[in-house]
Amino acid sequence: MGEEPASARYLRYRGLRGQILSAAAKRVPLASIAQQARALSLWDGKAVAPGEEAQLAAAFDLGVLDPLGGHGRGIDREAKAAPPAEGSDAARMLAALQDARFGIFRLIGPEAAGGAAVESLPDGARLTIWDSYLAERTPPGRVFGARLAWPDPDLAMTCGVLAPLDGWALRQLLAGAVPERGPVQPRQIRVEDLAEIDTILAEPQAREVLAALLGKPGFAARLYRAAIDRGLMGPVPGRMPRVLH
Repeated sequence: MGEEPASARYLRYRGLRGQILSAAAKRVPLASIAQQARALSLWDGKAVAPGEEAQLAAAFDLGVLDPLGGHGRGIDREAKAAPPAEGSDAARMLAALQDARFGIFRLIGPEAAGGAAVESLPDGARLTIWDSYLAERTPPGRVFGARLAWPDPDLAMTCGVLAPLDGWALRQLLAGAVPERGPVQPRQIRVEDLAEIDTILAEPQAREVLAALLGKPGFAARLYRAAIDRGLMGPVPGRMPRVLH
């Protein structure tokens, strides 16, 4: 019998990923969720107040896998409270999520065998990411931030959040700019936005700065906030543009 194809393993792990992340999200204390949501401008004083599902996913991604403010990770609480059987697929998926790594990627396009071909930025290394939305519904050339987990050494999976980037958001990150607080105007990525990213990363210093930022704590939260401020993740309650009559 031949080795099980990556496409079959992905389908099996995908279900486990969802189960584990959902269980871990329930173990994140309200104080932690509040801090993550405030960092993303999604807290209304009592609860997370997202305008789109992706925004809610970003807040829980931080609480479960990469919290700000010294809070414990929901994924570690889940591992301690409900450890799966040693050597099982669930154990491999849980360990992969505990060791997930955040990065920035450019989509090349769908792979014939399944998954999506991408290049990581700024180093340009190519890899295959298994994510059905990315492979089937995302136009080639898009640049995005995502957290990846490897339940098997040859199987990179997203952890649920794909945050689009354009040139403006990338410049905000490279400059260490203070998050915006004004109105958010939802917008779609344009061809010229992607060309601007190429222009920015054509400069060696920009690539060096980005490579250094990727290894710093809190970078995912900064990237999510830049994407939200730019309107790339939809409208934000409480930050709607004023309508002039």
